[in-house]
Amino acid sequence: MTDTPRTSLPWRPVVLDVWPAVLAVLLCWPLLAGAGHPLARDLVFVPHQPWTDASIGLGESAPRAVPLDAVVSLLTAVVDGGVLARIVLPLGLALAGWGTHRLVRGLGTVGRLVAGGAAVWNPYVVERTSLGQWALLLGYAALPWLLVAARRFREDGRARDLGGAVCWLAVASLTPTGGLLGCAAVLVAGTGRARRTGWLVAVCVLLQLPWVVPSLVGTGGGGTSDPAGVALFAAGAEGPPGLLGTVVALVGGGGIWDAGSVPASRDLVWGPLAAVAALVALLLGRRLLRDVLELRRLAGLAAGGLAVALASSLPSGESLMEILVEHAPGAGLLRDAQKFLAPYVVLVAVAAGATAHRAVRAVAARGPEVVLGVATLAVVAPLMLLPDGAGETWPTVDPVTYPSGLDAVAERMDAEGDGDVATLPWRSYRRFAWGHGQVSSDPAVRWFDRGVVVSDDLVVGDKVVRGESARSHRIGVALAAGPVAPALAAEGVGWALVYRDDPATPDLDLAGLEEVYVDDDLLLFRVPGAEPGPASTSLARAVVLAADSLALLVLLSGTAAVAVSARRARKPPR
Repeated sequence: MTDTPRTSLPWRPVVLDVWPAVLAVLLCWPLLAGAGHPLARDLVFVPHQPWTDASIGLGESAPRAVPLDAVVSLLTAVVDGGVLARIVLPLGLALAGWGTHRLVRGLGTVGRLVAGGAAVWNPYVVERTSLGQWALLLGYAALPWLLVAARRFREDGRARDLGGAVCWLAVASLTPTGGLLGCAAVLVAGTGRARRTGWLVAVCVLLQLPWVVPSLVGTGGGGTSDPAGVALFAAGAEGPPGLLGTVVALVGGGGIWDAGSVPASRDLVWGPLAAVAALVALLLGRRLLRDVLELRRLAGLAAGGLAVALASSLPSGESLMEILVEHAPGAGLLRDAQKFLAPYVVLVAVAAGATAHRAVRAVAARGPEVVLGVATLAVVAPLMLLPDGAGETWPTVDPVTYPSGLDAVAERMDAEGDGDVATLPWRSYRRFAWGHGQVSSDPAVRWFDRGVVVSDDLVVGDKVVRGESARSHRIGVALAAGPVAPALAAEGVGWALVYRDDPATPDLDLAGLEEVYVDDDLLLFRVPGAEPGPASTSLARAVVLAADSLALLVLLSGTAAVAVSARRARKPPR
């Protein structure tokens, strides 16, 4: 792949970076224009997220947001979570476009504009943003940067390129899924000479320690998962029903399992049209892409991601996935298979850029007006193929104002003693009367400076996917059978926080609990007779922190290598 731009127009870099940024801002506009904190689906930011054992993966649940929670905890100690959200959400989306158009530097301006825009405005990004999975999208955004850095290190073996790969892999590895995607990109693009490949393998392993180690030594159920989730989280059909609709959805860059995250246009003619457009782009752009990037490696990575995304929708693939999820530790990451479509989405974006470049070159002799018309049509094509993209993301990123009672509850618990707190009624996702109508993950998990016990069972329609936490499961069974007080006391839960606006609250048997705080939104009770619940041992905490420190040392070394190289590049020759 050539890294030399075709022209040296001074405005070109600005335009290339502004367009993806504009699209990212448009997708996140309610968050940027309003006040408060985002709270919808999996998108939860609180003013200040405390540092707890759960931050490093030693909580009640499997370490799926590790080391993300630790990083957010450190950042919100400096800046409010609402401010942080307004930075990382649009920045993460823009990074995807910036990296993708740099992946095809050999194309002209129009081709790179289309590639960058298509990387931001596509069904994968819109559906995952609608679901609130901003950290996964950071992993997606890191892929093109990783492909460039790993390829350069394979060819030149320079420390700065290894450092760049380390930095971008650290961004991707904020979640386990992003880490797997990032490692796949690094190894596919960087595999070559044995010694350099060894360096890349070592970096991949070390940067996954923050979630691998707590999965092994923690008590959060980081092993196997409920196989019932395989079918429920399999890719969904868009357009035609059945397997054909699933294939159409995936080829078109969509196919998320959650119907509530799918833009309405995807179920009309636009879903199949997007699939056709993707196939045409791949067909017409492949020859040109061979000249500007390592198409075979990227295509192999994309094909692997597409195969994983489709596997759970095939009868034999579903059975195999169920066996893996039920018996292989960590295989639960594969249940939501569509998220592994990310490399394919990058490939389609660069293919769209190459196709646009060919189209502009084909009409160059017809005059500037025709060229301008074709170029404009190509640049806005991603928006035309997904006209309601922003309409799908806006309800999720629309911020809310938290009730003041959450701070009051935290102060009362801090003043009156330690102990875990359970949130009631017992459920994993909630719809708050003071919110904007969207269901959301429980903000208490990130609000209180203590262990927070919630249900980790996920209800999808009329089906229930059991979570990994044995303690949460026991509490759920006890709550379904009897009063709250003995159910929580038996598991060492010292506090009960009740959301008064939940329709199931009147059904709770709160007899025997000691009321500590009450307002229009919340009820806080102390649980008499509760003994301290299971806690992380000092040894487990020390082992996890040692693994985190090792990963941090790798990141700092990579950052230093990039900084030193940049400083030398700026230094004028003698």
